[in-house]
This record gives sequence, structure tokens and C-alpha cells, in this order.
Amino acid sequence: MICIFIFVSVLLSSLPVLYSTTHDNNSMTTCPESFSCSRLGPFKYPFYNTSDAECGLIQLNCTSKGGEVKFGGRSYDIVGKFDSNQTSDILLIWNTTFQQLVNNKSCEALMNNLTFPSPSPLLYTSSLTTFIALYKCAKNLTSAQPQTQQTDAYFYPRGYTSYSTCTNYTFYYNYFNGTLPTELPHVCQVIQLPVQLSSSPGLDEANIFSLLSYFPSVLFKLSSSCDNCYKKGYRCDTKNGHVGCSGAIKERQSREPTPISDPGKRGREQSRFKIIVIVASLLILTLSFVIIFMIWRKNNRFSYVSSKNKSPHLEDISISCGVSIFSYKELEDATHNFDPSRELGGGGFGAVYYGKLQDGREVAVKKLYEHNYNRVQHFINE
Repeated sequence: MICIFIFVSVLLSSLPVLYSTTHDNNSMTTCPESFSCSRLGPFKYPFYNTSDAECGLIQLNCTSKGGEVKFGGRSYDIVGKFDSNQTSDILLIWNTTFQQLVNNKSCEALMNNLTFPSPSPLLYTSSLTTFIALYKCAKNLTSAQPQTQQTDAYFYPRGYTSYSTCTNYTFYYNYFNGTLPTELPHVCQVIQLPVQLSSSPGLDEANIFSLLSYFPSVLFKLSSSCDNCYKKGYRCDTKNGHVGCSGAIKERQSREPTPISDPGKRGREQSRFKIIVIVASLLILTLSFVIIFMIWRKNNRFSYVSSKNKSPHLEDISISCGVSIFSYKELEDATHNFDPSRELGGGGFGAVYYGKLQDGREVAVKKLYEHNYNRVQHFINE
């Protein structure tokens, strides 16, 4: 009885949890196929908005001006977007730090690659679409023959221009030649920086800083494995160095930005689900009580009849007639659990069995065919 009560209690207490879990699953943010940021968009996978943290690979933060994208912990304003194809997008971003360095003609602007490496190259790559290759060559000022003479002899015949104002390095470049030379001098290394388009005003090949752009265009391209997941309607992820498909991206009939869901419709769905949970709870509760009652009735019916009839009738008979009263257990042991081989015959309302008590007395035991109070009364009268 206690076990049944505990089972029903646990079952009923789990219903709110079931509702909560289902409700959370229903209200969980479904990854949209696309979203827009102000005048920019639509953005598709692998980009995701800050409100859908698990829906992409590259985080965008929509702002009143448009949007921001993060690289290496820094945020850059997005000033333009171009769709290359289904698996790649180009973002035109604004690098204010690089802008200050270029405007100040700082050598620091030329020292390092301005690239945007992907933190997950197995999933996607990011690279500059237009860049100029600078050759950063160290000056050996302590040598009898300055290193600059050797590098000049290498680059000048090939049509390169130099910028030697910086203290320890000379930079060589050719705006109209994007081909990387072979067998560079060992003191030189390649630096890639975003470059202005040839149609840009104020372009001066003799001025290296006029060639640089602080609005780099960055190409984002899904890997082939990740692209296969995307074409199947799934996101991609890495596990143990392998690319695999994960949660689904919700496909929409419209390619337009996802509208805000209708609160009224969501409320109606929640109300309908609540009604279903309440009705199911009542049905389970009712069924549980019926089962408990039936088990209780079955277990207590015989004890009720025994107690009902033993007092005062059986006690009166025992006192007035000197009839011995035995427990059911004693009679069951005496008849070897009412062994059919010990059946002597049938009497009114029951079969008669031969029995032998523990004290050696032989008795005839009549066992009622069914537990019924009226039958017991007739049996006592008999």
C-alpha cells in the first residue's frame, strides 16, 4: 500500500517537471535560417546573433548602426556585406585602430599581418579578399656592407618601391604586381595588409600609407565538410579533430528576416498544453485511486467478514455450545492447505475436508465457496 502511494506521489510530482521540460523545449530558441541587423542582411550560417548563442560559428552583435563582428576578442564595425555564394560571405569592416596608425604614418601599421585567422579552420576560413604584399626586410646597420644594398639590388630590378623611414626595417612593395617573388632574401618576410582599390581617390604609389585601407574586406568560407552539413539543414561542430553535423537549422519558406513570433499564438499553445497536462493528471489520479481501492478491497474483504462474524456470533456460540474456534491458519495446516485428496464431499455452501490438528484431533472442515456475509450467517446457523 505504501509503495503504491509513493509511486502515485512521484508520478504526480513529476507532471510539473514534465510540463516545465516540454515548455522549455517548445520555448527554446530555434536556430533561424537567417537574421538581419539594421540595414545589413540577411545573415545566414555560420553567422549568429548574440540572442542565438548556439546557432553558428561567428558571432555578430546587431547595433543601431548595423552590426559588429568579433575577432581575437576585439569588435569591429561592419560597414558592408556582400554575398559571394551559398558557402561564403564577404564583410567590409572598419578597423579604427589601424586607421589611426595609417593616418599617423606609423611604422607600427606595417610591422605585422592584418589578418583575421579562423579559430576553427576545420569549420571555416577567413581571409582578406584584397591585400598588398609588403616585404619587410631587416637592416643590418652594424655590417660593413649594409643589408639594404643587397635587398635593394634584389627588389629594384623587379620594379618594387621601397619605404625605408622605419628604424630597423625597409619595406618593399609593388601595388600593381600581386605575384610573390621566389627565393626571397633571408632577411625579408611577407606582410599582408588590406589595400585600397585602384579607383580610390588620393592613391599615390610612392606613398605606402595612401595604398592601405582601414576598411578591409574579409571572406568567410565554410569548409567542405561543414558545407555538407549546412546543405542538409544542420550546423557543424568538431569532436576529437573531426567535423560532424549537430542541431538543425530551421528552414523557412520565406528568405526574408525572421519576424518576431506572435505572442498570442504562443499563449494559446501554452494554454492548450496546460489543459492537456491537467486532464492527464486527473485521469492518472483517478485511475490510481481506483486501483488502490480495488487492492484494498481485495486484501481486506476476508478480514472484514471474519471480524464481522466472529464477534459476537462466534463468541456466543463458543460460550453457549462449547464449540472450539480455530484460526484459518490452523485449519489450513490441518488440511494440508485444503488438499483436494482430503476432500470428503460437498456440503451446503462449501466443500468438506478431512483435517488433523496439531494436538492429534481429527476434524471435518467446511470451506465456503466464496466470501459472503450472508453465506457466513447461513454457515453459522448450520
